[in-house]
Amino acid sequence: MIFWCTLRCCVNGATDILVSMKYFTYQLIAAMNDWTEQSEEMRLDADRRFSEAVNHYHGSLQELRPRINRQAWHFFANGHGRLGLHDVRLISLSIGDGLDYRPDGACPFRVNRQRTAARILFLNHEQDLLYTFDLKGVDRMSNDLLRSEAPNWCLGDLFTYEITVVDKNLLQLGFLFASGATIVAQFTNLIFRRQRIKREYPARDVYR
Repeated sequence: MIFWCTLRCCVNGATDILVSMKYFTYQLIAAMNDWTEQSEEMRLDADRRFSEAVNHYHGSLQELRPRINRQAWHFFANGHGRLGLHDVRLISLSIGDGLDYRPDGACPFRVNRQRTAARILFLNHEQDLLYTFDLKGVDRMSNDLLRSEAPNWCLGDLFTYEITVVDKNLLQLGFLFASGATIVAQFTNLIFRRQRIKREYPARDVYR
């Protein structure tokens, strides 16, 4: 089964969903970028707190090193600027028990062997890099992508992201959009891919 996750969901049946951005909350990002009405002193304090959050986050990545593959760890540790996710667009978010299953009648969907998984795809601003995050053993997932009360024709740009340790079994991956919307998931294993795309159209066509 595959469905688009537009509501808060909990895979394991627990009622308490403890998923949120740990280091880079929207409140901090908005204050740091002066998106809210505040004093100069408050903005400077947000700058200080953001710098502290960055340092604490990069320190926490060492704990992750043995739990994700080398390509994924180097991306989260060094994926900034051109190779990072700032200003990328969400192409798709899917979650289900059979993301790779083809319901064409050729083979059975073995219901007793399935495990919930999620797949998140992002395309960079230049449209020449596709990022895929395959999350295995999904335990919890939350998102509020459609949080805005005003009409939106698209979900907009991603602003930042983070990966953290929940416990000895679970990791957490979080994405924060410029709108304040988030996608946060807890899972057991991550498969990360960054694929270069040969763009065959001029950059100006992106805005047509």
